[in-house]
Amino acid sequence: MFTPFRGTTFTANVAACTSPPYDMIDDAATLRDTSPHNMVRLLLPKTYQESADLLEAWLGDGTLQIDTDPRFYLYTMRYRTDEGVEREARGVIGALALEPIGKRILGHEETMAHTGVDRLELLRATRSNLDLIIALSPAPGLPALLEPEGSPRFAFEADGVRHALYDLERQVPAIAEAVDTHPLAIADGHHRFTAALEYQASHEGRGGWDAIMAFVAPAQGSGLQIHPIHRFFPILRVEEIGDIFDVETAPPSPPTVPGSITMVTTGESKLLIPKAGPIQALPPSWRSASTAVARELLYPRCGVGEEDAVFHPDPERLIAELAGAPDGAVLLMAAVPEEAVSDAAEQRLRFPRKTTLFVPKPRAGLVLRSF
Repeated sequence: MFTPFRGTTFTANVAACTSPPYDMIDDAATLRDTSPHNMVRLLLPKTYQESADLLEAWLGDGTLQIDTDPRFYLYTMRYRTDEGVEREARGVIGALALEPIGKRILGHEETMAHTGVDRLELLRATRSNLDLIIALSPAPGLPALLEPEGSPRFAFEADGVRHALYDLERQVPAIAEAVDTHPLAIADGHHRFTAALEYQASHEGRGGWDAIMAFVAPAQGSGLQIHPIHRFFPILRVEEIGDIFDVETAPPSPPTVPGSITMVTTGESKLLIPKAGPIQALPPSWRSASTAVARELLYPRCGVGEEDAVFHPDPERLIAELAGAPDGAVLLMAAVPEEAVSDAAEQRLRFPRKTTLFVPKPRAGLVLRSF
């Protein structure tokens, strides 16, 4: 299920060649100016064939090289939280065998329709995993196996995070066995995973299309943070909700209690705390997710759905939208606890789309997987 592979890596100036994941790139032009070999040129090309041609050229001129032997890669990200606490996220990069979500590979949130088409076409053109998905493993023995073997192959700082990549060769059998013994929950990259499944279905026989590059981290104590993603509704008319929520005046900031919601409208903000009776009707893992509470309890009273919302992790950016929407509202969500993500996946439940934002994000370009 989880196997080592021959990675493709940059041979020089790696820091300038890497980029955020494709869906986190805000300023592609600046990244293109950083280096003629920056990953943004592969991830967001003018045409899909342009990306394929560039990849072939970089392999031909030595910009990229393919490792001679298969291996796993230990990837660490050291950073400071918003509270100033130093943390390290740690996981292993390998090739994860593809299969439909539901048995050994689990999803934890719904996805938006059609957004995977672009990644599918890029996969077809390049025959490569240019960036990775994040999966969480509950295997109890995995953390002890994620120790460096010697010096890092690459180490650099980008966007306030210290990134380091190590070759892992001695622990290959033990890591593969640990990961294979438990179902994995996809934490980030649902659309890439769906695109890879569609690409696999278009082929007959076995091949490199039967797997996807994945960063597998421990489900508990991964070092990753889970940030909430908030909602702005241009029009939100709130009917009587006192029977399902305790309503208190509160500052316009994300709540700290899982499952609660801060509703910000023009001139005021209220904290909505679900009452014990209504919230008990929800599955346990959903009770800790503000987005699930909103979808199941609040939206029916307001006549809206997720399709009416604008999503963003920055509260201030959404609150600024209220200046042009006097009948609108911003719903600020609490962060979902780490254990609730695993619980939802194991129970085959899905949070609403855009519930979780795992940070820091692995850099695209530290290692690629071609086939």
